[in-house]
Amino acid sequence: MSSVPENDWKVLSGLKANLLNSVCETIFQRIEQVSSDRKGREYESYLELWKLISKQDDAIAEMFNDLKRSNALFKIAALKHYGVLTDEQLMLFSPETQDEVARLCEYRR
Repeated sequence: MSSVPENDWKVLSGLKANLLNSVCETIFQRIEQVSSDRKGREYESYLELWKLISKQDDAIAEMFNDLKRSNALFKIAALKHYGVLTDEQLMLFSPETQDEVARLCEYRR
């Protein structure tokens, strides 16, 4: 499958904002956790935050940057791999797309 069906593209487009907000909220919670426990280890906490943000920025890029219909299948698989897309949300996509996403996720394990 070179690109997802039109209906699947519409589903992904409709979910995108909420999925991105969910990822960002999770990152903010982790940042708050690290920064609230920094007393006496400020520099180590800073390094931990820098690594966290850098790693999460890479994940966000993989999931959301340059999102278009021709690469949507890979973006959906990335969303599933990182635990952002729930099983219930995945069920909104066509069976063909679900099967392709499952195959792509198998390679990532």
